[in-house]
Amino acid sequence: MHLAARGILVLMLAACGEGAREGCRGAASLSPAITSTLVALGAGDDIVGRTPWCSSDAPVVGSLLDLDAEALVVAHPCVILVQPPAQGIDSGLGAIATRLGAAVHAWPLATLTQVRTLVRELPAAVAPGDRRIAARADDLLAAMDRACAPMTWDAARTVLIVQSGDGRLAFGPSTYLGEFLGACSVPNALAEGAWQTLGMEDMVTLDPSVLLIIGSAPSPWTVEIERRTGAAIATVDDDSLLVPSGTLGVGLERVREALLHVEASP
Repeated sequence: MHLAARGILVLMLAACGEGAREGCRGAASLSPAITSTLVALGAGDDIVGRTPWCSSDAPVVGSLLDLDAEALVVAHPCVILVQPPAQGIDSGLGAIATRLGAAVHAWPLATLTQVRTLVRELPAAVAPGDRRIAARADDLLAAMDRACAPMTWDAARTVLIVQSGDGRLAFGPSTYLGEFLGACSVPNALAEGAWQTLGMEDMVTLDPSVLLIIGSAPSPWTVEIERRTGAAIATVDDDSLLVPSGTLGVGLERVREALLHVEASP
């Protein structure tokens, strides 16, 4: 929270009083993934506050790590939507929400199961009774279901999913892309865990049959992995897959197509 705003904030919160809920409007989203989901649901106009990284024209109110409390009070949302970190939500946000009369809804989004929960619950949180938004949520869930249908795949061929760029961040079974592989009956080269940063030797030791690169950043290290392991290289240059939002269904269809193309190749 910005220290310079605290004095003003105290006065503004005091002015809100017990009737704060009556003057509220819309939702403040402190998560790019949740913002993307709101837009996909057709609820983009309901966003009254966002992070600097969200795709929305709403005013910026900061993030969980750098909350602009004064901007959040001015936005006066009815609901505050967050993707909580492992250490939990800062008590300061809860205090502001209480004084504003705003409900706080939180969804961890590490796994595909958690993303599905977000899509199911978000309509009721922001627009209870809106059948159009609820129907759109059903469409988003159906798209994920289609992408995650079991595939015909050689069980001896393992797949290593890595984010594009220099970081070599791999998706273990406990991530949303790892859960996708499991649902499709495709073995993950990583046997356990969530996200792991891999060195070149780590990747060679894993000896994947397929190296699947997600994202659009250049990844020149794939040439060496291909040379040393003989892995087939597949790339899905869709950066939206790096944000675990309700729009994952479309991106996962692209991943599925890339895998099917590799499996069909000699």
